[in-house]
Amino acid sequence: MGNTGLDAPTPEHLDRIVASYAGSRPGYPAAVFDQLRKAHVVGPGVRVLEIGAGTGEATTDLVATGADVTAVEPRPVLAKTLAERVPQARVVVQRLEDLDLAPGSFDAAIGATSLHWLSLDTALPMLHDALRAQGRLAVLRTTFGDASVKTPFRRRVAEIVKSRVEATADKRGLRPTMRELTESGLFLPVDSWEWPWSIELTAGQIERLFTTFSDWSPAEVAQARAAADDLGGKIVEHYRTWLHVLEKAPGPRA
Repeated sequence: MGNTGLDAPTPEHLDRIVASYAGSRPGYPAAVFDQLRKAHVVGPGVRVLEIGAGTGEATTDLVATGADVTAVEPRPVLAKTLAERVPQARVVVQRLEDLDLAPGSFDAAIGATSLHWLSLDTALPMLHDALRAQGRLAVLRTTFGDASVKTPFRRRVAEIVKSRVEATADKRGLRPTMRELTESGLFLPVDSWEWPWSIELTAGQIERLFTTFSDWSPAEVAQARAAADDLGGKIVEHYRTWLHVLEKAPGPRA
């Protein structure tokens, strides 16, 4: 099957649809942030570096834990919305690769549907240096459309994308994997978790959500909206969110 909403939008696509992006995408399940607390990634006074914060889909929940959040977002149009939406966070309008981060200046780093856009060869050494000893790295992402749950709407989505020449998301998969995050030796695995969850969406919400997927054309988005309308105007979508937590390896990096 082709991409059914798995992929995140490209930064350039986000610039074009930022007005509809904020509030169009569902956030992350509360269980994710409960687990982040238990894993000592967030909490009162914890210094957190959020990588590629977008318009704050995770940032709001991160600051709600009492964490001291520095949210890095390189796209000015997104960062403006982020700052307005989550004034409690310190927003830095810059690429992670261009930041001058003081060694040991953060207790944890979090990438919510963002780290797959970066070169791990560049990002991981920077994060290793920026974290204190035994600092934590958390990577999370949501699959929009749980392949294990078959629904009439998802069958319609499969029909819409079946003519695509290249199923890019299926080839790419949910990245970065724990193996990719640990193979440098800079970070050690702590654990991984996965949560199935569901949400009821109206046809209008489906249209706005699918607009945020950069590999969906306007014609395909219209077909998804029509499918939701045909199925009564409201549908239940089944998603999965996964989380990897790692710990900074001891000693200086090579």
